[in-house]
Amino acid sequence: MVFHPPLVHFPIAFYLLELVCLLFWLAKQDPAYRRFALFSFRFGYLLMGAAIGAGFWDAGAAFPPPVPVRPHSLAALSVLIFYTLRGAYWQWARDDQKFYPWILLGGAAAGNGLVMWTAFLGGALVYD
Repeated sequence: MVFHPPLVHFPIAFYLLELVCLLFWLAKQDPAYRRFALFSFRFGYLLMGAAIGAGFWDAGAAFPPPVPVRPHSLAALSVLIFYTLRGAYWQWARDDQKFYPWILLGGAAAGNGLVMWTAFLGGALVYD
């Protein structure tokens, strides 16, 4: 049974939702959007862990991963590292920092770019 492909859509959706909420937060200056963006980030991060675990399970827990899967695995590792750093920033940054909103928004945009590249590489495994 293959678990990774259906699970991986959830962190993608929640990370995109985080980006949209941050855009609304900056546009409307309503702190509820920032709180929901943080919720979306945390839920996406949790589900990303499940998707990564399912990816290892589906690959037979092979380490290093098989050669065709390596680019996707390395991209997924970069997403994990980047979002872990973003999580640390969400946790410890102060709201009154001058560039706080723009760092959150830029990080969300860059993170979504990494996620989309990783998804492209994963899709290439399935459809090529």
